[in-house]
Amino acid sequence: MQQIVSVINTKTKAGRKQTAQALVKKNYKIKFDVKPDAIDLRTMAENYPNGIIPLEDIHQLLLTQIPPRFKNAGWDPREGGPQFAWVVWTQLALDPGFQRDVAPTHISKIDREFVHSAVIVPCAIKMTVGGHTWYFVWDGHHTIQVCKLQGYTHYPIWYVDMDRVSDEEVQQAGFSVDIEGRIQYGKWRAGNNMIMINSRNKRKLSAYDEIMIKIETRDSKAMAMNNIALKNTCVFKRHAGAPGALTQIKSAEECYDLKDSSGGNEGQYLDRALAVHRHVWPLSSIELELFRPLVYLYQRAALEGYKLDPQFDTELTNLLVSMWGDPNSIQTGIKDSYWRAYHNKTGQGTPPDHDKIRVMCGLISLYNQKISRIPLPSSPYIWTVKNETADQ
Repeated sequence: MQQIVSVINTKTKAGRKQTAQALVKKNYKIKFDVKPDAIDLRTMAENYPNGIIPLEDIHQLLLTQIPPRFKNAGWDPREGGPQFAWVVWTQLALDPGFQRDVAPTHISKIDREFVHSAVIVPCAIKMTVGGHTWYFVWDGHHTIQVCKLQGYTHYPIWYVDMDRVSDEEVQQAGFSVDIEGRIQYGKWRAGNNMIMINSRNKRKLSAYDEIMIKIETRDSKAMAMNNIALKNTCVFKRHAGAPGALTQIKSAEECYDLKDSSGGNEGQYLDRALAVHRHVWPLSSIELELFRPLVYLYQRAALEGYKLDPQFDTELTNLLVSMWGDPNSIQTGIKDSYWRAYHNKTGQGTPPDHDKIRVMCGLISLYNQKISRIPLPSSPYIWTVKNETADQ
């Protein structure tokens, strides 16, 4: 990709957006989103042979979202920066002053899923104390303990050598340059690193990224979920907005896992709910608190021996559209009606503790109230469902 020299003001949000659009338009046949919270790398990769994206091309896109800050231009980190070493067990130590408590349960979890090719390199500070060279681990202690359980003879460590830190740097941080002061400086630096990496600057893997990685690496469950989505013209997305965009991925997985009375047939209720959603509201994103309550209603009916024929879906959705219209207004309207009944004590039964069950109860109550052509499964809570806005 050729770098585009922008004359647009990238200091403003609008300017950065315009610059990104110009860059994509100039250099890419297949267009993709460039946003502050995510660059759509999967679509971007479709522009490259074998889907291999040079990091420089990504960097040029990043510069449209982040004003360039050229710090230490040309700096070689091999001189004075972090180093890598294979370290023996007797050189590894931990100072609880800059580490969290160790969790045996977490170590057991890592050990159960351990793969030698998926070891994150732990981080440490290297210090000589009492004539002994120690690597004090500030990140990755649980991983190292698992490596020990796996029989490792040497351990990968990314470290900063405190013995090579200048006296000036130690003093500037407010510590003395004697042995105790340098040890305290090392602890202070490790503690700040630990907090910065684990508390402030580690980006959590999103549900969208996780499902896409699983699909592309051919995880069986993820592929089955994706097949259901594609069958119903739904697409897993990071952001809502596009027709059929399915953003509530963990909830979709929860719905996929629901089984029938035989203990099998995962995905059947999710399949039906998405099909109904896409048929009735083809221009809408998939609304969580509509498709999920439908899934729970379908499963509840199956477990209690009730058959909900296709006409039921038509009757129910026609009723919902006539009362509220779009999916978001429907789920909001049912929840508003529930809370009105709850506070006025006009409902009967045990109030549900989750929106997915509240809306499911609302769907059952509304159908029984307005249509009642076929019997429905039991509802933990029953009330007269109203369009509170229209009735005011």
